[in-house]
Amino acid sequence: MFHFGIRKKITFGFYLLLTLMVGSAVLTYGIVKRVEKKVAFGEVVEDFFNATLELRRFEKNYFLYRQEKDFQENQLYWQKSKDLFENNAVALRLAVSALELEQMGRVIEDYNRNMAQLHAHYLDIAPRADYPGAGRTQEKLEEQLRATGKELTEFGERTRGVVKNKVKNLLKTTQGILLVSIVCLFVFALTIATLLGRKVVNSLKLLEGYTKRISQGDFVEIGVGESEQEIRSLLTAFNRMTKELQMRQHQLVQSEKLAALGTLLSGVAHELNNPLSNISTSAQILGEEIEEDNVEFKKNLISQIEVQSDKARDIVRTLLEFSRIKEFSKEKLLLRKLVDETILLLRGHAANEVIIAVDIPDALSITADKQRMQQVLLNLIKNGIDAVQDNGHIWISALSTGCGTGLDEVEILIEDDGPGIDAEHVKKIFDPFFTTKDVGKGSGLGLFIAHDIIEWHGGAINVESRPGLGTTFIIWLPAA
Repeated sequence: MFHFGIRKKITFGFYLLLTLMVGSAVLTYGIVKRVEKKVAFGEVVEDFFNATLELRRFEKNYFLYRQEKDFQENQLYWQKSKDLFENNAVALRLAVSALELEQMGRVIEDYNRNMAQLHAHYLDIAPRADYPGAGRTQEKLEEQLRATGKELTEFGERTRGVVKNKVKNLLKTTQGILLVSIVCLFVFALTIATLLGRKVVNSLKLLEGYTKRISQGDFVEIGVGESEQEIRSLLTAFNRMTKELQMRQHQLVQSEKLAALGTLLSGVAHELNNPLSNISTSAQILGEEIEEDNVEFKKNLISQIEVQSDKARDIVRTLLEFSRIKEFSKEKLLLRKLVDETILLLRGHAANEVIIAVDIPDALSITADKQRMQQVLLNLIKNGIDAVQDNGHIWISALSTGCGTGLDEVEILIEDDGPGIDAEHVKKIFDPFFTTKDVGKGSGLGLFIAHDIIEWHGGAINVESRPGLGTTFIIWLPAA
């Protein structure tokens, strides 16, 4: 089955609409030309009818006054009536039957003959008014003349009525054709506009729905199907854009992660140095006291070596997990453990005078992607450490809300007592590339990415800050 594109459908519809319009115009023009001919013929019939009326008027005057002038006028109008009848015989056949037309030709001739006989009779009896039988002959001739004259008048009037009715019918037909044409053109144009508009609107609504899903982090591919070529091209371009956006976003998240990783390395090196120093010292003491019999002391040193080794291993493992590239995957996580692992990465980045307090129930859990949620916590806690600088407090707390209503969620608060954020900066704090840090100390992507990650999890994040009193970031996440 062939699928025409929207442009071809519009072009086809335009030409079809144009054809209907031209067809209606040609049909209407033809009818108008017929009306024009009928009107012209009606004028001829009207002239014939008026000529018969004038003929009868001078006939009556001639009866009354018997003046030669009236007879000549009568003959003049008779000749005019005869010429109109003979010159338009072909057209008259369309209005009356051939038999009636032939009969009317004889009536015209009979009228002229009767008029001539009456005229001769008047001339003959004028010198001899007492001519025997003159009265009866005159009455007979006048009666015949009146009868033929009446037939002429009735024929003219009847023919005029027929022509008028035909003109009226043609005008009604023209009106009907124009009305039907307008309705058909309107319905046709409305149908084309509705069908094409529905296709376009449905496609736009489809794109709108997928755009909302993409804005929530669901990079889904649209099925192209077998729609119009333009729509297929649009959907294909949208899918290409989605893939490009997904790739760019992954690159952006990874670059921010690497930037944060670079910042963490100095602190991690410091954190690793402490357990390694303890391991080294314990190993040296153990080597020096190897010959002595103090078994408990040696066991204590070995225990310290194991504890510090485990601590170094946990730091390295957490660092490796954070740096590894993984697909987005939700799992049930203990929030307290996740926060502690994140603090472990940041402990070396904070000054000794910075106190980080955690108040999170051990059993409180969330459903989240571990690596990405850790990236959010790392960005927020690191911002708090940067804000308080060498001396200050950071409080991390969480609690479950909803009370078992089915709408349970976890509220996480990360607070610091730093200088706070100015009011004009608060509303732009989650914008990409916005930062209040000095040049070279911040990319402006950390909070932007954190905001996106929270939304991917179906949660929300907000910030409250008062200059001079500190800043609080509030996160709401669905409970596990």
